[in-house]
Parts: sequence; structure tokens; C-alpha cells
Amino acid sequence: MTIEYKGHKIFAFADTHGMYRRLQVPVGADVLICAGDACEGFNPNELKDFYAWYNELPAKLRIFVAGNHDMVFDKQPVFARSLIPGGIVFLENDGIEFDGIKFHSVAARPYLKNVVSLPPDIDFLITHGPAFSYLDRDMGDKNLFLAIAGARPKYHVFGHVHEEGLQRKAMLGGTTFLNVAYFNQLRSLL
Repeated sequence: MTIEYKGHKIFAFADTHGMYRRLQVPVGADVLICAGDACEGFNPNELKDFYAWYNELPAKLRIFVAGNHDMVFDKQPVFARSLIPGGIVFLENDGIEFDGIKFHSVAARPYLKNVVSLPPDIDFLITHGPAFSYLDRDMGDKNLFLAIAGARPKYHVFGHVHEEGLQRKAMLGGTTFLNVAYFNQLRSLL
């Protein structure tokens, strides 16, 4: 899903489940966001291949947030982080600012383990799992919803719920919720 924001063309996607090479990344996207489930399970070699592919895409910034199928991040987090090459920014419970755009992530894959607070003035909150009641098919996280309602980021970019991916957007108090799950679209190309 492409978002034009502050002079940048941002392309966000999630839930490729190993089919990332079928993804049509738009020409001219200078910020790329992967909101998790790049791979299908605990396979470090598949994750390395994803990173090689992702790192070759022309962009000024490439952000990666782990999903629940990127299991190496839950089972062996230190090893998982060691696989990330230069040129890719891994975000988890942290944020960065790039050219006046603030990106932040919390580990919601798919659920938060505890209540979190978010810093103010976030442009893009990136998680794998959705917030409760927003493009979530009743699978979203209530703690995440409360954090978003308090911080009011401009965008919440997420995936996980394939059936809601790329369908539409939802809004709440100035926050646009975008489910960027590509799984169903990529699977239809088989």
C-alpha cells in the first residue's frame, strides 16, 4: 500500500509469508515498511533471503518489524537481530526519525504482553498485529487500542489479519488504520 506523506512515497506491506519476490514494489518508493510475517516459520535461511531481497530494493529507508511467523525473533532474539544487514532498520519498542517523519513500533505479534505508552507526535506506528476493533476481525489487541487512542499517531500500519488486508482504511481521532497484509493477493498469483 502506497502512502504519500511529507514529500515521500512510502510503501508498506506485511504478510508475504515467503512470497516476497512476487510483491510488486512501486517504482519511486523511497521509504519501505515491512510490518512482519516476511517468512513462514522458524527458518533463518528464509529470513536471510528476505533481507537480501529487501536490501536490494532502491529506497532511502527500509524498516522491518517482526511478525508472529518470523519466529526466530521470539525463540532466539539475539541471533535474529544478528541476521539483519546494514541498510535495514529493525524496530521493536523503539522509534526513529527520518527526514522529519517519526516512525515507532511496539512488539504486537499479534498481541502486546503488557500495557504500553507511546511517545507523542508519531507519524507512523508500525506493528504486526492490529488494534482492537480496527480492521481486525475481532482479533485485535485492546492494550494497543488504548495506546493508540492516547498517542494518536497519524497512521497505524499493521497486518496479521489477511482477510482485511488492502481492503480499506479506518479512522479514529486523526489516526488512519491501514492493514497492509498482502498474503491473499500474493496467494492468488499462484
